[in-house]
Amino acid sequence: MSPVWRKAMVLAAAAYTFAHVVASGIVFPLRTPNVGQVIEELQPITRQILFGVATVDHPRQYGPVFLLLLDPVYRFSVDNPAALALYCYLLDVIAIGVGFYATVLAIQSWLASRGTIMSGPLLFGLAVLWGNFGPLYGVLAIKNVELWELAFIMVGCAAALRGRRWVVAWAIAAAALTKMLPFVFVPYLLLRDRRTFAYTLVAMFAILSLSQLVYGSEMGWGYFPSLVRAATGAQGYGNAVSLTWHENISIRGLMMKAFGYLEHPSRQIMNQLYSRGYYVVVSPEMRPWAIRIGAAAQGAGMLWVAWTLWRRRLVTEPARTFWDWALVGAMMLVLAPQISQDYMVLTLGAFSAVLAGCVMYGGAVNWAAFGIGTLLVGNVLPRGLFSQLVLIDPMIQWAGYQHLTRAEAYQYFGFPLLGLLVLVWAWTRVSEMPAHRSVELTNPGPPAAA
Repeated sequence: MSPVWRKAMVLAAAAYTFAHVVASGIVFPLRTPNVGQVIEELQPITRQILFGVATVDHPRQYGPVFLLLLDPVYRFSVDNPAALALYCYLLDVIAIGVGFYATVLAIQSWLASRGTIMSGPLLFGLAVLWGNFGPLYGVLAIKNVELWELAFIMVGCAAALRGRRWVVAWAIAAAALTKMLPFVFVPYLLLRDRRTFAYTLVAMFAILSLSQLVYGSEMGWGYFPSLVRAATGAQGYGNAVSLTWHENISIRGLMMKAFGYLEHPSRQIMNQLYSRGYYVVVSPEMRPWAIRIGAAAQGAGMLWVAWTLWRRRLVTEPARTFWDWALVGAMMLVLAPQISQDYMVLTLGAFSAVLAGCVMYGGAVNWAAFGIGTLLVGNVLPRGLFSQLVLIDPMIQWAGYQHLTRAEAYQYFGFPLLGLLVLVWAWTRVSEMPAHRSVELTNPGPPAAA
């Protein structure tokens, strides 16, 4: 490619990213408060204000860190959602900055072990990836906490590569006690670094103790058993109702869709948990098959992750931790009982790692896999154009689900999960590239924690 064309492509990517950030990252999220889901999860504080006790009414309640960070503003602005929205927006913007910086630091640690440094093209590529990643803007629009989780996870990754165990512990404890999904890193730490695992338990106990003092048992020490039950697949972590929601793109959710169908829509809400046309209906005869096959696929995925981590136990640092962290970050979405498109923002660390691997090692297949995964998960192209590329409209017509929007249909048919599986395949390629493919460092610095 000639230098002129290369410069034109860089300028076009920069201009597109800038426009995307302004339109989707500033104008749209600030146009309306849109904090309904956040307020719903703040109900323990609402009940404490009204009745004196911070009670929990559902098993998937966001964690103590979520409450503690929002309490100072929400308690004094219950009737002012605009103030809460602005505060949540600022927290999310800070989380994006922290997450991106931590990701760059983690990649720099890995590159240093390969005898090179962060190049300008790679840094630009990371900025373009983050600046156009659709799920990031989906979370930012509703001012939710997945961006906090991403920041905590990537801070933990960067700290792990530098052997800073207490920083890892506090970061993972904060992530797991913000929302349940990042709890998967706790058993990973038990496998890889038992001292950091112990520190993480201490950090979690400290946070829960503070929450115990502020909110009482249900959001204090009593929250931990709920977290463990949820992480092991109990009803709070993939309950039957949410499992059949049309936007669920988990393996188990897709299996429900394969054995079921959506009814014709109706404006009538039959009860609080059922909206006609938006939950998958599976016949009593087929439901056991859908559950068993979905659970089997999920179990096979877990076994593959366990085997992969065990096989990588002798890989030298920091490559082992760097690529392990990316694998766990991606597979926790693949194997979760219920996820939606916005949850995919948690995979930005994995996408960034694979991008760094592609820049380091090259290869047309690697780049193609990364590009396909980014398109399917990140929706980096305008939604209208992208829906035409993947033939969403014909699929809607074929299925007879005209009541679904293009975005809803995109999730219903499982395209984000497909993209995530492609990303994991790309991970298996670049993470296995031998060290001799790059220039070795004569003095790589101190090793990461074992």
